[in-house]
Amino acid sequence: MPNAQRTNADGQRLTDLFRQHGDAVFAYARDRLGPEDARDVVAEVFAVAWRRLESIKHGQERPWLFGVARRLMMQQWRDRAGQTALHVRLHCQAGPGDGEHFAPAAVQRADVLAALDALPEGDREVLLLRYWYDFSGRESAGVLGCTAAAFAVRLHRARRRFEQVYGRRSGEPKPSATGSVPAYTRGLQ
Repeated sequence: MPNAQRTNADGQRLTDLFRQHGDAVFAYARDRLGPEDARDVVAEVFAVAWRRLESIKHGQERPWLFGVARRLMMQQWRDRAGQTALHVRLHCQAGPGDGEHFAPAAVQRADVLAALDALPEGDREVLLLRYWYDFSGRESAGVLGCTAAAFAVRLHRARRRFEQVYGRRSGEPKPSATGSVPAYTRGLQ
């Protein structure tokens, strides 16, 4: 639909989308790119949303916006030969390397962040979408552009690898296969 044919309702819908999801899209991009590049990604995401407003299904806006953000970031990574700023954020949140000065919860948090950092990017993204950003399995699949069944398999494998890495890192027995990864990751924000 050409811009001249846009209605006030279209403008209001885009404004509402930005108010409801702009901060979340920014946080998602900032985790991977840093704040400056994240602002550019958010601007481009909402420019794409404006151009494709009629194709965004009601009730599926958030996964659609995250999917666009993900594709834009992947394009940037290819252009920058695979640069990943998520590592920087994870290390910054972990704080100083001297574990003696951490409270037990902070030590566990640092272990979780280190375990996430040790995972391949694909595993990390699956876990973060599901447990950090609190997307459902179907929504996460939409962001990644795969089926819900394929996402469930990827999540299962990523959880197993996380449990193995976390167990080695923390020295604790690894959580059971039916245990919940969210308990470890909810406090990361």
